[in-house]
This record gives sequence, structure tokens and C-alpha cells, in this order.
Amino acid sequence: MILHNIPFVRQKGMIFYEIVVAMQKVGCSILWIFLVFTGCHPGGVEKYQPSSDRTREKYATPEPGTFLKPGAYSIMKKFNQIMKDPEGYRLPADWMLDILATPQKKMVDTTLRLSEVPVPVRIYYPTRNSLEGNHPVILFFHGGGFIMGDIETYHVMVSKLARITGQIVISVDYRLAPEYPFPAALQDCYNALKWLQEHGSSIGVDTTRISIMGDSAGGNIATVLTLMCRDRERPQPRCQILVYPGVTFVDTLTSSRNYFCNSPEMIYILSESFLRKVKSEYMGDEPNDRHPYLSPLEANLTGDLCPALIITAECDPLRDDGRLFARKMEAAGVDVQYCEYSGMIHGFMSFHMILSDALLAMKEIRDFVESK
Repeated sequence: MILHNIPFVRQKGMIFYEIVVAMQKVGCSILWIFLVFTGCHPGGVEKYQPSSDRTREKYATPEPGTFLKPGAYSIMKKFNQIMKDPEGYRLPADWMLDILATPQKKMVDTTLRLSEVPVPVRIYYPTRNSLEGNHPVILFFHGGGFIMGDIETYHVMVSKLARITGQIVISVDYRLAPEYPFPAALQDCYNALKWLQEHGSSIGVDTTRISIMGDSAGGNIATVLTLMCRDRERPQPRCQILVYPGVTFVDTLTSSRNYFCNSPEMIYILSESFLRKVKSEYMGDEPNDRHPYLSPLEANLTGDLCPALIITAECDPLRDDGRLFARKMEAAGVDVQYCEYSGMIHGFMSFHMILSDALLAMKEIRDFVESK
């Protein structure tokens, strides 16, 4: 069934992330065609500096000395066009998403049952080798500010991640706020990890090689799980991959949040009103925004936490939080690798069909998990 003119604005303030979700789908069709015909050729992860004054002016961001890469600029331009007329854009049909997803040797939708609340998951077996058993796995938690997103939203990106890494990938469909505020999502993801540690061999997983990964809100969940495992004296995952993670609910006006949440000329995916909505709806009745399972940046980090790869985007309100978290991890003795993608925006890895940096990030993730 083709979905036409789906209303994006369900509540005031929801439009920002709903458009991102739509763009992750539209990006597979409308944006892909748009960028092909505009001839965008983004570069690598090195610091991006436009070669002429004209291009410097075009790609300049509110933060002095930073510039969007051409592909990211085109996405942002389209994003802002959609913001002006959100109901004038169409989402592609489900069958189109299936075609654009990277083929797998096997894919299974199932539920993991460790408590009275079953946890829906999608399991990706990308290669013949991944079907032979005793294979490493990445447990993936999607983004969406804890209030949006699901397995389907991330299907195209996660299928590509599975193929590039060659690992089994399990995408978790955790419960969302405001219907299920903190700590419901966290408990679902903890149960999924615990189930894998105890029963993963039944689905072909090597239970000693479980990596956990999340982007944005999912990055928050992933790193909080390492704290929960430490505090509950359970085995640590083999490693954690945090992609442009949100790691604090404390309202600190960092440089990146100031520049990229308050630009009068362009919306950089995340707005201040959206971040505040996320905080209100996810925290629910929890009064302490410094709770370590809400704000791991405020937590007591220790050297016995598993190794971490933290990936951030240079032109992202959450960039500085990721930087600070990497520094705090390093100071605590955690084995941490940090990489900031120059000229990129929040959510860039979902646009791997457009941005070469997204593919580079996935290959970096592959190399990191293989090294651990």
C-alpha cells in the first residue's frame, strides 16, 4: 500500500523528528534522486574546508570555522523545504523500502521473552557464515528521542550495517514514551541483552562476542546498559558503539547546542523544543535529570566498563556531549576511540545511500568490533 500525504504534525513540537523519520524513508527515493541530479560528491572524514570563497559562504554553518559537506547541505536544504510543507511529501511504499534494503541470507522477526513483557526484535543474518552458528552479534538500539522510531524505520540502515560488518545484527523494538516513560525502554533493552547472554546460542550467537550499539537515543541506552551490567554484576558486552549519542538530560548550553539548535537560517535536524519535549516525555515522573541511567555523562564511570567507539557529527547539537563523554571515559580508564565526522549532521548514518561518510562510519564500526 502506498501511503500518500501522511500528516506529520500530530502534536506541536513533534514535527522535527517525524520529518527525520520520514526523510530516512524518503531519502531512499526522493532525496536519492534529488542528490544524484544535483551532483553531490561528499568527501571523507578529514576536516572539510571549501576550496573557494563562494562555496565557503554557501556551506558555512552558524559555528565559525565549520562547514557542511555538499551532501549534508543538500539533505539539510531538503529537510528545511519539507519543514515548510510537511504534508506535501510522500512516503514510499513498504515494498520500495524492502527493495532498497541490503539483501540478507536470512532475516527473522521474533520476540525475546525474559519477563512478562516480550521484546520484539528483527534478526539479520547477512552472510552464509553468519548462519553456521557461534557468530558474533551486534545488538542495535534505534534512535528517535525515546518517543519515535522502530525496526521498520531503521531497516534500510541496519541491513546495510549488517552486510558491511558481516555480523549478526539484532534490532530491538523497545517501548516508547510518553506511553512508556523511563525506564521502560531501558528495561526492554536490558532484557534483550540478558536474553542474548543466556540464550543467544539458540539463534547462532557467540555469547562471548556480543557488541551493543545505538544511535542518538539508542546510544544513550547502549552505554547505560554497560552501567547496569556493572552495577548488577553481570558480564559486560564485548564493546559499545555510540553514534551521535544523547548522553545527558541536564540542560547545559554547550557550544554545539547553542550554534545548531538556535540557528535562525536553518534547522539542524534537532531543535531546542524537540530536545525539551524528549526530556519531558521520556523522564516522566523521574525528578532527577542527573540520574546515571538517564544521563550517563553525569554517572560515575569506571575502568571496568567495556571498550567504546564514539562517533559524532561536527554540525550536530549533540556533538559536544559526545566529545565530553569520550573525555570522561578516557579519564576513567575506559578504552575509548572517538571519531568526529567533519561536515556531517545528526542522523547522517541513515543516509548511506547518499553520504559516503555514512559508509565510512559503518566500516569504522566493522574494524572496531573485529579488533575487540
